[in-house]
Amino acid sequence: MKWGILTILLIISMLSIPASADLFDDLDIAVNDFNQNVDKVPSSVKYVIGNEEMLLLIDMNDASELAIKAVTNVDLEVTTFEEVNASNPDFEPALIITTNEDVVRKLLDSEDAVADFNDAYDNEYIKIEAASTMDKIIISVGGAFLKLLGSVGIV
Repeated sequence: MKWGILTILLIISMLSIPASADLFDDLDIAVNDFNQNVDKVPSSVKYVIGNEEMLLLIDMNDASELAIKAVTNVDLEVTTFEEVNASNPDFEPALIITTNEDVVRKLLDSEDAVADFNDAYDNEYIKIEAASTMDKIIISVGGAFLKLLGSVGIV
């Protein structure tokens, strides 16, 4: 979900991960660091965004597409993070998140990943498509909840 990625990016912003030539490797490092710090995520956020299968589609600058399967458990730990075939990912994701390489790299290098993520999402540089009506409702409710937390300085 949008907020799962937002939370991952929030943790990433605290960890100063250097950029490298391979975006998947950078993201994989960020996921490992996120899993080590997942206990810092509020349980209410875990409830809203935990236990999801997501397909991340990233348009690369070389005109290729990076497709990643990301699965979280109920504690929001990323249990699966692997490259998949974009045209046949071999699973049915609950969420499909699309963006481009420049946006991902900007978020990885960001001093304030939450603000930058919200800006990219609001300007449709990041798009999130939910597979089911329930997931669409959760995205809406979760988004409103996290904006409320952000307005009072919690996230």
